[in-house]
Amino acid sequence: MGRRAFRCLSIAALAVGAACSPAAPQGAHAGSAPSVPTAASSSGEPPSAPALGATSAPPTRAEAPRPVPAGKLRLADARRRMLALLNRDRASQGLPALVLDEGPAQRAAQRHAEDMARHSFLGHWGTDGSNPEQRHTEAGGVDMVLENASCVDDLKPRNLETDPLVDEATIAHAEHLFFDEVPPNDGHRRNILKPHHTRVGIGIALPVTTATEIGTPCFTQELVDGYGAYAPLPTAARVGQTVRVEGTISAPAVFGGVGVARVDSARAQSPAEANKRRVYPVPTPYQVYWPRGFVTPIPVDVSGATFRIDVPLDDQKRPGLYEISVFGKLPGMKAHGMLSLRTIEVR
Repeated sequence: MGRRAFRCLSIAALAVGAACSPAAPQGAHAGSAPSVPTAASSSGEPPSAPALGATSAPPTRAEAPRPVPAGKLRLADARRRMLALLNRDRASQGLPALVLDEGPAQRAAQRHAEDMARHSFLGHWGTDGSNPEQRHTEAGGVDMVLENASCVDDLKPRNLETDPLVDEATIAHAEHLFFDEVPPNDGHRRNILKPHHTRVGIGIALPVTTATEIGTPCFTQELVDGYGAYAPLPTAARVGQTVRVEGTISAPAVFGGVGVARVDSARAQSPAEANKRRVYPVPTPYQVYWPRGFVTPIPVDVSGATFRIDVPLDDQKRPGLYEISVFGKLPGMKAHGMLSLRTIEVR
């Protein structure tokens, strides 16, 4: 039986990402050959502010858990193993460890890993047309996330294991592909080494092994910047409707402003279409609102670490997926960056 090989792609925010160099695990050639699992796509740095899925089901109680062969890990342990490798890589550069996010970030990561594994494509848009921040928002997330992903891209439909036993070597290889990139094709490495990440959600989906091939897992990392508590936003709104954006920023972050961007609403697409859309730019706000004292169409009310503003959802009266960002500064940042990015479907 053959094992599929990995390839790598990198994405930089607001710029065209460059494809990563092929990597061939276990002697397999990574290229355009059929049944080749493609590795690693990353959503890169969010824009600076303008200048001033369902998880795999465990065995039921009536079922005895399958024995775990040497070198294999159950899903929860596989996630913890990838977390340990990721934190090892961060520690090698003097960066603090991340905490495993078993909430929204994990749900978003698992949703995308399963979508990619089931349809054998690689990208940041799902077959339902969703993007990373939309999936995170729909999973209940409120913070900024950057995404690394690796998967197969031969477009062959595959069934997934419901109780996967993940080969430890494939986890190590995926993290190796992410971290050992070299400039300029090092988007995944830069994502991992962003100093201010606090958590990570990890998705792992394993295709069923068949008589002709060994199932190779797909991985997704959702790297989270958790520096605030935010009031809920509506999931849907009308064009021109005003929504309140409010919250409290956590130290050491300092509030900057609130941005609004718009992209086209998600539409279902074929795996082949999704596989072509490799570069994902985090949308640039068409408007950023600043606190009083700055030139701004509507001032943000700020009291200490708490902020509040009512913003109109009206980008030239166009419907679409509106993206609400909260900007702030963290130690070492020269410009404001996104601390939160959430989506609203506007019709």
